[in-house]
Formats: sequence, C-alpha cells, structure tokens
Amino acid sequence: MKVIQVTDVHLGRRGEVRFGVDLHERLDRCIDHINARHGDAALCIFTGDLTESGERKAMPI
Repeated sequence: MKVIQVTDVHLGRRGEVRFGVDLHERLDRCIDHINARHGDAALCIFTGDLTESGERKAMPI
C-alpha cells in the first residue's frame, strides 16, 4: 500500500514570502505533483505543523 506523507508545511498568510518562496504556492505544486504522479496512493496524510502561528488567515482553505 502506497501512503504519501506531507509534513510541517508551516504556512503563513497567503501571498506571504517566507524562506524566499510563497509556501502556499509551493504546497499547491506539491499537491499537483501528488495528484499527477501518485494517483495510485491509498492515502495522503498531512502531519506536523500546518501553519507557522496558527492564524486563521494562514489556513489553505
């Protein structure tokens, strides 16, 4: 069984550049990659810290 794990994405506010990148954009590309190349995975789990500070504005949805 194939399981994908994405961990500790530490999102900030949408559009914010941290560590030289837009982390929301990077997460979007990560999800696109998983969908395009790992459609046979039984499960995709997001673990660890989803946001840096827990702000509602940092949530990806």
